[in-house]
Amino acid sequence: MITETESKSLIEWFKNHKHLRQIGSGEDYRGIDLIHIHTNWVRDIFNRVGHDVTSEIYHAVGTRVYPEMAAVNEWEIGGVQEPHLDTYSTVEIENNSIEESPSREWTVILYLNGHESFRGGETYFPEMGPTGTVIEPVANEGIVFKGLELKHGVYPVRRGSRYTISMWFSNNRENILTDERTRDFSADHYKLRQINP
Repeated sequence: MITETESKSLIEWFKNHKHLRQIGSGEDYRGIDLIHIHTNWVRDIFNRVGHDVTSEIYHAVGTRVYPEMAAVNEWEIGGVQEPHLDTYSTVEIENNSIEESPSREWTVILYLNGHESFRGGETYFPEMGPTGTVIEPVANEGIVFKGLELKHGVYPVRRGSRYTISMWFSNNRENILTDERTRDFSADHYKLRQINP
């Protein structure tokens, strides 16, 4: 999904742009939302990954999906997530734009680095199979799954930092990720879509 050079460059870019981190609590991860990224080569990587994923999903299940949200993230030591479903985004909740049926169907986690540079931070699916399923992070590779249906979590990061691209895909075209960018940290995807429909 991404080259080693691109992964390393994205990690360095993230380290040099920590002032843009607006996503996450810090107890789990901190991320930079795509709408706050103005660097064209970074946006080009996100666009390519988004196109690849929508194509793969359509090829696999025959459903059209649209990128809804995307971010580059750092999970520092102690970063953890309990098992959950990806139903509604914080943006939808804050803007009171929750649909009757959630449309945020697919989730992508693309690992920018792997266990060569951090420990822990495995993605796990506690209800898959008799004993659950654990995904070891491999640099430059990712997973695509139905986050709306599969409970998933992240084991605690024990050493180093885990870097990822996360993307969510909706079956509702109206939720498509805007290509707009902003320097306004109070803006979100929902508000930008209202300004530029």
